[in-house]
Amino acid sequence: MLTGTRAEALAWRLALASVTLAAATGAFMRFGLFLGFPWGLEFTNVRHAHSHLMFFSWATPALALCAHAVLRSAGRRLPGGATLAVTAALAGLTAYVPFMLSGYGLMRIGATSLPVSMMASGLNGVVWYLLALLYVLGSRKVARTPAVRLMDGAVAMLVVSTFGVLLLMQGGMAGTGTSASIAANAEYYTTLFADGWFGIGLLAALALTRFPRVQATGFGAATWTLAAGLTARSGARLAEFTVASPALRVIEGLGGLLAAAAWLWLVVALWRGRSTDRSTGDVVAAVALGLVGLKAVVELAIALPAGAALVTREGLRALLLHAFLLGAVSLGLASSGRVLFGARAWPALGLFAVAVAVMILCLVPLTGLWPAGLSGAWTLRAAAYSSLGPAVLGAYALLLSRRPDAPAARSR
Repeated sequence: MLTGTRAEALAWRLALASVTLAAATGAFMRFGLFLGFPWGLEFTNVRHAHSHLMFFSWATPALALCAHAVLRSAGRRLPGGATLAVTAALAGLTAYVPFMLSGYGLMRIGATSLPVSMMASGLNGVVWYLLALLYVLGSRKVARTPAVRLMDGAVAMLVVSTFGVLLLMQGGMAGTGTSASIAANAEYYTTLFADGWFGIGLLAALALTRFPRVQATGFGAATWTLAAGLTARSGARLAEFTVASPALRVIEGLGGLLAAAAWLWLVVALWRGRSTDRSTGDVVAAVALGLVGLKAVVELAIALPAGAALVTREGLRALLLHAFLLGAVSLGLASSGRVLFGARAWPALGLFAVAVAVMILCLVPLTGLWPAGLSGAWTLRAAAYSSLGPAVLGAYALLLSRRPDAPAARSR
């Protein structure tokens, strides 16, 4: 069984159930690309349901539990941390069906059309603000270890990212949102939420659980440099939606370069503090950190016009997103969860990591990196069938999380 309190175990299982459902939805989406979608569902809406479930009900509750553990390691606690994590998971699940049926649009309910997905997102936003407030209260006067400094930055970026959610809600409820404005606001929110809240939060979790020998010097400056660079980059992109200005493009590029440099510094600093253990969890954590390093290199490239053009031209966005969000964030949080809650937090983590790697590799033939002469209808099928692995192994981990630990399963 999972270690920790009942509320912590419930929150983790809800998060694990959510990532399994999100993975299954992703597989459904990929099969729909060549088999078609039933019941009038549309690809874009299914994609929104898949991604928002990963955001709202998997990574956010898992990071709330990590924030609680980070403060506890410094002698404090996140007030109501486990309850907040449960609430975040449940609030995220309420948005799943509305996004599946209507995406960012209006949902027909009887004679009325309502922005139900935006209303559900607003509910999630309330939980995030409460989480940020309680984190600030719980972290006052606490010793700023590397894990705490990183979590400080992650929580700050959680709040900053919600500006995009507020713009989406305003446009949806007023009926003034256009496809272009929705895309711009959603890009601001999802990018900062993923890169800031998830990315920095992941490093905080890894610093606490898997890289215990990190040196404290420089973490504060690097964390806030990364936060500033991410905010400048995404803020300039959002501003460019309404104001075309060469100065904004310069700010975007400089923000990207600043963020990339900070990413690289943090990755190297954590790597130097790695554990001498070679358990499955430690190896998976090292892979997750390496993928964060890859993201830093990519950020460095796309901060330059030639790099950004290459990513767009070769259709690399989906591949890079999965390498970061599924490869780095999900594997890293799963690895951290095994330290915090025992091996039953994620049984068969090594197999899951292999399944994730296979799925990501099967996205390569869908990009321009793959030789055109070797492409064909099989590429969509390969991407679809490979996406079943993470879903099946997520369900397996969820099932086994309720069973007592076997002596051989206690490895971290």
